[in-house]
Amino acid sequence: MNLVVDANIIISAYTCAGSVRKTWRQDFIFHNLFISPEIFAEVERNLRKAEFKLADEEVRVILVDILDRCKVVRLSSKYEGAIPDETDRHLVALAQGMKADRIVTGDRPLKEANNLGGMQVIPISEVAGLPKETQ
Repeated sequence: MNLVVDANIIISAYTCAGSVRKTWRQDFIFHNLFISPEIFAEVERNLRKAEFKLADEEVRVILVDILDRCKVVRLSSKYEGAIPDETDRHLVALAQGMKADRIVTGDRPLKEANNLGGMQVIPISEVAGLPKETQ
């Protein structure tokens, strides 16, 4: 399946041990993952925060791994519909542009919207149950 992945999922996958990391490593590999340059920049910005105590080399290794897993796509189109948080507008535009099957996020307002621009919004806990594709 084609999945657009929100920054909060990626950040959690690399900074917190637990189910998000496990799902990122074991279940996301069966899907085509898309992020925008804005998502990639947000991930990098957050990984460099002091609270995560990551050395520059660790951040670099993580960013390379993300680029190996995800396709970074810049779209010129904009999503014009209603959205709970204006800062997430690029997620829906990316999902529409890439004909994504789902948007995966940990953002509560987005998950509560459930469907944005015809795109289903799901929490990471539902990724394991998605049909798997061989890469």
